[in-house]
Amino acid sequence: MNLAIVGYGKMGKMIDRLAPEFRFDVRLRLDHTSNENAAALTKQNFADVPVAIEFSTPADAPGNIERLAALGVNVVCGTTGWSPEYGRVRAAVEGNGTALVTSSNFSVGVQIFL
Repeated sequence: MNLAIVGYGKMGKMIDRLAPEFRFDVRLRLDHTSNENAAALTKQNFADVPVAIEFSTPADAPGNIERLAALGVNVVCGTTGWSPEYGRVRAAVEGNGTALVTSSNFSVGVQIFL
């Protein structure tokens, strides 16, 4: 499956290294420079990418997710600190018929306790 990474910091780079092991092909790697003001979130860039992993910043995550949803891209978001915008983001995801998986911590141990 093709994959995009939006937020190419420490976690984004780790996902990039692990992706081939799980049969994912990372087609697009966007950091704060290559995606300034969400300029790289275009139909052309995501033509063959059904899923994006979002690990940017709390200020950028809601807009990134909304734009990705509008493109028909499903999102797994590990960015934290944007929960006040959750209602707006959820409306965009539902309105575009896409999916969003988000958590403040994806570690197996934490998820078992939750």
